[in-house]
Formats: sequence, C-alpha cells, structure tokens
Amino acid sequence: MRLGTCIVVEITLGLALTAGAGIGGVVGVRAAAGYLADTERVARASTAERPVRAIEPVAAGHLRVAAPVPSVTTVFPADDDALLAPLRTSKLVRVKLNHGGTSLSLRLDFADGSRAAFKPEQTFYQSNPRREIAAYRVDRLLGLGHVPPAFARTFTVDELIAAIDPSQRGWGDARVRDEIVSRRGQIAGEVSWWIPDIIDAKIQRDRVDMDEGIVLWHRYLRAGTEVPPDAVAMAAQISDVLLFDFLIDNVDRWTLSNTKGSPDGRVLYFMDNTLAFSPFKMGRTKSHLYLHRAQKFSRRLVARLRRLTVEEVQAVIHDDGPLGELVTAPELEALMARRDGALRYIDGLIEEHGEAAVLAFP
Repeated sequence: MRLGTCIVVEITLGLALTAGAGIGGVVGVRAAAGYLADTERVARASTAERPVRAIEPVAAGHLRVAAPVPSVTTVFPADDDALLAPLRTSKLVRVKLNHGGTSLSLRLDFADGSRAAFKPEQTFYQSNPRREIAAYRVDRLLGLGHVPPAFARTFTVDELIAAIDPSQRGWGDARVRDEIVSRRGQIAGEVSWWIPDIIDAKIQRDRVDMDEGIVLWHRYLRAGTEVPPDAVAMAAQISDVLLFDFLIDNVDRWTLSNTKGSPDGRVLYFMDNTLAFSPFKMGRTKSHLYLHRAQKFSRRLVARLRRLTVEEVQAVIHDDGPLGELVTAPELEALMARRDGALRYIDGLIEEHGEAAVLAFP
C-alpha cells in the first residue's frame, strides 16, 4: 500500500511510518518524538541563529554571462558539454507528449539522432522550467552530478506543432496551443539530455519510493546501524538526494514517479525538480519530513555545504537566456537559510552520535 493513501497529512505519515511498518510501537513513538524534537529545534534555530544576510538581486548589466557550470564527475555517459552540444542547434524532427503528471512535458527528437526532454513555460504555474536548470547548476556546484544537464532554448509554436507525432495529432496540438505560454509565436523552455533507459529505483529488492523500500532505507540511514554491502551505494545516493531536496526545497521527489534509476540498479537520478526553490526559509513540511529520515550523510557533501557562499550560487543561477533569471533573490536567500538549517540539524546529530556515525559516507 502506498504511503499516504489513508493518511491525509504528510507529517502524520512520517510519525506513523516506523511503528506502522512492524519495527515496533515503542521504537515508532521514540522515532516520532525525535522527529518532532529535531523539527522544533531546526525551526527555532532557523529564526534565532546565524541570520542570513539579505541577498541583493543582480543589477542590470552585471554578470551578463552566467558563470560556467562547474565540471564534475557525473553519473552520465559523457561530460555535460558533449551531451548538450547537439541539443542546442539541431533541427527538430519529432515531438511526443510524455504521459503522466499534470504538467506538460515533451520528448524531442532531433535530426542528428539526439533526444531531449522539454519542459516549456506553461499555464500550469507550478511547473517552472527555470527551476530545472537551476537544480542542474546547483547539483554541479555541490559536486553531485546526478541531475540531467539542462539549458534554455526556444522553438516556434508552428515548429513544435508541425513535429508532433502522428499518433498524438489533434489532442496533442490542442494541449500545446492551450497550455504552453508563447510570446510572439516563440516558446521558451528547459531542454535536458534524455536519459535513454530508466527504471523505478530500488534498494535491494524494494522500490525506494514504496513502503517497504522507505522503511528499509530509513533503517539503513539511522546513525549506528549496519548497512549491507549491496545496499551501501543506493543508501548513500538516497542520503544525498534527501539533503539536496531539502536545500532546494523540492517536494515532488517521493510521488511514485520521480525516483528513477539506471537499469543496472547502481544509479539514482535526481530528475524532475520543477517544484523546487520556494521562498520559504525553513522549507516546506515534506522537505523536513524526508530530511529527518536520514541521520547519515556524505562527508564530502556536508563539507561543500559548509563552504558554500551566496556569491557562488548567485553566479551559477544567473542567466540572460530566454527564460531570464533562474531563481529570484528571495528564493536564493531562502536556499541559503535552508542550508544553515540543514547544517544545524547535522551538527546536532554529530553532537549526539559522533562524527563517524553521522558522516558515514565518503
């Protein structure tokens, strides 16, 4: 049974998860109490400690060219520039509307055989293509390398509609015309490299976004617990995505569609980030819920977060392309405040359990 089907409030689900999964009622109550205590501590600290200075918007004419995206080792088959190069100029030959979800997402095929996902500006206001590009750049800034590389590109309305696959004619044309925001016949959006093969990510034999899998990785990510060798790599990646999602306040990860992985079971992709970058300095409830399911983190990622500066983030998220600025000044300020909140949570765990138990992954 899918978590949340009978429990309306997400935080109640978090309190009930451990007890309801057969780990034991007493342990479940203690875990729930710990979650509430930690959340209250982070909430107090977010307003009482290390205030984040106001972040000024980038002035017109300043930083006219976005800073280069840091080059890091990624989980993809080639470096970002090589994967994106054919998507920047190739002729569009076919468009297919992707199934699932309420927002409009397209698959683009180009004349040279390359393929991309395209999320346009659209009337469904929650799906914001700017955030997908911002998530990619922040991912690289942190040295993660799990978000598919992305950039902004424009197409004409006529160009997109003319290329719609014959099997989707009619209703596909109507969705494009009705849901996409166009300006003088031009459609701007986010183009990302198409991952050829994806499956539902699993930890050992269980899907990471279903009850059994969540209970499993939740157990493995508790400080002081042993992790079987065949689960270490996936547990470490789940820990990374929980911390990454809290930082960007992405509340759309654990919805039975956004935890995809490689067919060999080795890689968790950090896909679909259009519901991220809120202006909430403490993050939304769901972000807290999932971060607090982890007590083990990557030593390298935590160290990078400690060194992260406003100027670094501001440089990589600036863009003069067709989508404009990727993140607003209040959203950037909130991201840095959440960074501070996450570090306070991790430091509290270190104080309680010791550094080796908490910074358990490389």
